[in-house]
Amino acid sequence: MTLHDAAGKAVRDRFRAIFLTSITTVAGMFPLLLETSLQAQVLIPLVVSVVFGIMTSTFLTLLVLPASYSIMEDMGFVEVAENGSG
Repeated sequence: MTLHDAAGKAVRDRFRAIFLTSITTVAGMFPLLLETSLQAQVLIPLVVSVVFGIMTSTFLTLLVLPASYSIMEDMGFVEVAENGSG
């Protein structure tokens, strides 16, 4: 299997687990974002950072990482073994 095919298959195989984990974490923190009490006002910047960090890491994991592996293979930085083990 080529690196392009392996990267695409890996994203398709792991998409549901990565996406659902991220969505449930963001959904769990969403009520804290809407809280208006004085005590919650201290935590809101932390929650915003965590939520955007999770969304960014999900995007990077599902789109940028496989694309960068494919680009590195095209440029010759990553060699694929003949037996397909990497």
